Amino acid sequence: MNSILKIYLLIIIFSFSANLTSQVMGKLTLDEALEMALNENKLIKISQQRILGSEGKLSEMKSNYFPRIEIQSVGAYNSDPNLYIDKGDLNGLYNQLLNDGIINEAIDDYLINNYPLPSQKVTILGGNNFAVKSNAAIYQPITQLTSINTGRKVAELDVEISKLQYDGVKSKISLGVKELFYGILIQDAKVNEALQEVKYKESEYQDATNAYEAGELLYMYVTSAKAEVFEAAQDLLYEENLKDQYISSFNQLIGAQYSYQPDLELPILDFEPVGEIQEYYVQGSEKNYGLKIALADLDKSELGITAAKKAYIPELSFFAQYYYNYGIPLYANQYLLTGLNFQWTLIDFGERASVVKQRNAIYNEALDNLEYKMLTLQGEIQQAYKNISYAESLILTALKAYEAREEELILTINAVEAGEALSSMMFKAKADMSGAKADKLAAELNYQIAVAKLNSLVGE
Repeated sequence: MNSILKIYLLIIIFSFSANLTSQVMGKLTLDEALEMALNENKLIKISQQRILGSEGKLSEMKSNYFPRIEIQSVGAYNSDPNLYIDKGDLNGLYNQLLNDGIINEAIDDYLINNYPLPSQKVTILGGNNFAVKSNAAIYQPITQLTSINTGRKVAELDVEISKLQYDGVKSKISLGVKELFYGILIQDAKVNEALQEVKYKESEYQDATNAYEAGELLYMYVTSAKAEVFEAAQDLLYEENLKDQYISSFNQLIGAQYSYQPDLELPILDFEPVGEIQEYYVQGSEKNYGLKIALADLDKSELGITAAKKAYIPELSFFAQYYYNYGIPLYANQYLLTGLNFQWTLIDFGERASVVKQRNAIYNEALDNLEYKMLTLQGEIQQAYKNISYAESLILTALKAYEAREEELILTINAVEAGEALSSMMFKAKADMSGAKADKLAAELNYQIAVAKLNSLVGE
């Protein structure tokens, strides 16, 4: 690829990213983010192309059922297309006639030597300088139809697998968008919590400084408070960096420009109770994309064994060929050739048997993979179900903690206003309140993530 084309492509990419970013200005809802990801994510587009490719392969396999018709034509110029007998080329006939007893030795050598046969160059068959050779042929497989049918079934499974992979990719992308969407909101709360902690440590440091200057506190307490300020600042930087990482991954999923800073709208949260775990086991066994792909791979590997065994069947096909010739000596102008073509490999020194053995191994591998997927899925459903229960418990405890911190903040503000507490205590209460608020939001959103993971596992 030349440099000009590379520059052109880069311009297109950046222009597209800029346009996409301009479309998502303002509050971004979860539904909008999901729509953007499903429309723009490259992995989804790749999966779509795989479907088209597998469908094209299926059409190719279906075409093998029908006769193959071919036309071939060759035109050429020949500077000397005639057939000749040069002077004396037939003298050898004298000896042949003598050996056959048709003539006797009475023929004088003088006649042979002085009267050559023919006496001059003779054109026995004339051609044209321009010659044409054309043929039209039709081939129809007969015994090969069984193998073709197996190939068609394999191609159909490939189409099914590519569609399942597409649905699976969409499910993973959707889950990823939800996780990062909620994760960014959680990090927003954690950043605010860390910011409030910095303010609290700064106020505590100021109180310690004032107390030291008043001779009420040792300087070591001032340095300790100062160190805690920097430690809180470090925690703030960590939370901000983690948020940036989430945003970067989020932008990649939705196809937005890497520098895009989304302003996410907190969705209305659904806390409807989940069903019994057995229901999810059954649903997962029927709808999980990975499990369905593994099952299709098993069917495909079984067809592979069938195809390998059919290699022992002789190949028989019908053919008909029509030939047309112009300007070519000794060839009929046109003729028809029809018949059957038979081909059968009697000895291959174990090649076909080796292929059957390989296909059996592939089948056993696919069977083991299916069993592994089933066991893994059960474990994942069980863990996801536990995560939901755990998230439910965290919501209850986080809510109680939030309510307690809310009451504490009110009491602290009243105490500070009454001169009964230092101002740093108010900052501490605000920091604790922010932490409780962040924990409550994190518990609620982690519940949503846990439910989303469970639904993704069971094919929803």
